[in-house]
Amino acid sequence: MGNRHSGPIVGFKGYPNGQTNFIYMYYKNFKRTLSIAFIFTGLLFTTIANGQKYKTLSDTTRLNKEYGEISLEISKLNTKLLEEKNKTADYHSKTSSSAGDAVATAQASKDQADVATSGNTTDTKKAVTDAKEADKKANDAKNAVSDEKKNNKKIKELTAQIDQKQKLLRDLDSQRAAIMSNSPYLPPALVDSVHTN
Repeated sequence: MGNRHSGPIVGFKGYPNGQTNFIYMYYKNFKRTLSIAFIFTGLLFTTIANGQKYKTLSDTTRLNKEYGEISLEISKLNTKLLEEKNKTADYHSKTSSSAGDAVATAQASKDQADVATSGNTTDTKKAVTDAKEADKKANDAKNAVSDEKKNNKKIKELTAQIDQKQKLLRDLDSQRAAIMSNSPYLPPALVDSVHTN
């Protein structure tokens, strides 16, 4: 009894068995991905529709209160940011001067060490003292660079926080605009309370 099939074993719709499994798996993954995409799209539209925190004219008082609190937080963050930016110039000059001092002190220490090779104990002690001072200056320079890096990181963090708070203010502005567009008549007292910025 010989082999009846001369070609590959044919499976689903004329494809060889290896390709049948690949096509079936591709089809299942495509269906799964499409289903998940539809679910997330529905959730996105639901979130956008219900995302507005303040919806009615009576909510404007709470909206204004939150707006004022966020504005106050932004002004405090701006004050901190200004302080950190002022420190940047100090750290930069400290880094430059510390590095220059370290180089000068190291050179003086090297010169003193050259003199100390003559065997005089006074010169040797002076060389050791100069070497310690050079090491201290080098550490000061390293600390100044570290302080400057920390300061730059703090500035980036404060800037990100301010941007986030300003985004919240823009969101509150859009909610206020939506409330006002749905309101046919605004009494004079509410008009003043809404535009507090």
